[in-house]
This record gives sequence, C-alpha cells and structure tokens, in this order.
Amino acid sequence: METKVLGVVKVLGTGCPRCQETKRLVINALAELQLAADVQEVKDPREIAKHGVMFTPAIIINNQLVSQGRVPTYDEVKKWFAERASKT
Repeated sequence: METKVLGVVKVLGTGCPRCQETKRLVINALAELQLAADVQEVKDPREIAKHGVMFTPAIIINNQLVSQGRVPTYDEVKKWFAERASKT
C-alpha cells in the first residue's frame, strides 16, 4: 500500500504540555492512517500571530486552521486527516 502525502501540518504553540500533547496526537494519527506529512512546530509568538491564531494550541492543515485554543480529541484529528487524504 502506497503512503499518501497529506501536505503540511503545523502545530502552533509555545511548547506547553497542551501543545506537546497536540503534536503527539498529530504524529500518532498520521502514523495510524499511514499518511506522510511535513509536520512543523511553530513556537514563535510572532509567527503564531501571523497565522491569525489567538489561542494555542492550534493546528493548521495545508494553510487551513482546523483547531485552536484546545487539545482536540484523537478521533477529531484522525477525521481531519482522513477527510483531506480522501481528496488527494
């Protein structure tokens, strides 16, 4: 089975435990769904603000903000990735 490439997934946050948990969810969901992505961690407050994010942690998938201000559930993250993978 060929690995699908999802694109760029950005996890925005200052590195707090909630942000680290969000990054872990992203990485685990990608692995479970056998998707490849360029996972980027954005910690610089100025860079975070450039994305229009007011609250962290936040997740951006291919330049689309899908979550901010909370740690999403694992099932939510998998759903976001699966939806986008089916369109590629």
